[in-house]
Amino acid sequence: MTQITLWGSIEKDGTIVSGSGGFSVKRESTGNYSILFKNQFTNNPAMTGAQWGYGSGESTLDNVIFPSLSGGGATVQTGDGGGHYTDRNFSFIAIGNIA
Repeated sequence: MTQITLWGSIEKDGTIVSGSGGFSVKRESTGNYSILFKNQFTNNPAMTGAQWGYGSGESTLDNVIFPSLSGGGATVQTGDGGGHYTDRNFSFIAIGNIA
């Protein structure tokens, strides 16, 4: 097995600003995105993320979550300070093993 790290910086419309490669992103609906990994991880990777570029005075509720994660991809949700789905820039890191 080989350990790989995928990372990306994504604009709120789903455009990849920068990253490691090895993934694609699609904006599905307001505040909902899908990330597909080009090489399948053997198990769920460890994944973390953050919002960026929104402005000052953000709430701790302005966040990004990964409600669905598998070896093949992840669902990403971004939200505002009121807990509502909102299109936001985000970044992520996924690390795990591939065969």
